[in-house]
Amino acid sequence: MHRSNRMQPNQNRRHSGFTLIELLVAIGIVAILAGLLLSGIGGATSTVNKAKAANELRSLETALASFHSEFGAYPPSEITIYEDPAGWNTDPRSRSLIQKYWPSFDFTKTRTINSDDSTNVSIELNGAECLAFFLGGVPQSGALVGFSKNPADPFSRTGNNRTGPFHEFIASRFVDKDSDDIPEYVDTFAGQTSPIVYFSSYDGRGYRSAEITPLMTNGIYRQGKETDPTMGQADDTTPWKEKTFQLISPGLDGQYGTGGYYNPDDTSGLSQEDADNLTNFTTGTLK
Repeated sequence: MHRSNRMQPNQNRRHSGFTLIELLVAIGIVAILAGLLLSGIGGATSTVNKAKAANELRSLETALASFHSEFGAYPPSEITIYEDPAGWNTDPRSRSLIQKYWPSFDFTKTRTINSDDSTNVSIELNGAECLAFFLGGVPQSGALVGFSKNPADPFSRTGNNRTGPFHEFIASRFVDKDSDDIPEYVDTFAGQTSPIVYFSSYDGRGYRSAEITPLMTNGIYRQGKETDPTMGQADDTTPWKEKTFQLISPGLDGQYGTGGYYNPDDTSGLSQEDADNLTNFTTGTLK
């Protein structure tokens, strides 16, 4: 008698596809891998952005060294430029600084520094503006065109015989926070609006608190001793780069922080705003 080999419908049927549990497991694994990938990409992007900003500071250091070689001193980090000759007579500090760089400067000449038609403007430059002005030169049509080699009139825009710019500034990264036509320069972080700040030690004569306090209530960064003047103890610390200058980029958060004491071995001494700052006195961010 012939026996059929056909299987019954509900016997030994092999299922195809995934069960719900298998699908959820697969989705979970894919999500984890995607998260790891995105985290890796984000970390790599952050590292690249920090490296670009740090490289900018190194370029500015080189430019400042070139300025020092040309003029015998680093730029100031606060000065007033007068278009009206009478202004120089009221400000001996600014006058003496200009004479340091241009001993034959003609203080009797009326000048036009910015785009204002008036010639009686007093242009007060802070550290960020000094960085751009002294490394870039006088402004013209949205660019900085160096200084005339005429020692009596270095702020003239005419003539091709010029000194500087000492740094290759990118015009799209200029900002003008106080609308005086003297730009400040922001770092390479996307969307940055806070400029790179510059503080001069005036070749070792000392940093001036009046220049620093508007940005950092605790002053510039100091070396990492435990002395804290706010606790009634003597402030016997010395600033980083006490003989030259400090450059500070606010980093991704656009905040400069409070300055004060910086100790690379201390992981808790700086505010959150300080932590992502980039400077010319430590590699990478402060923390």
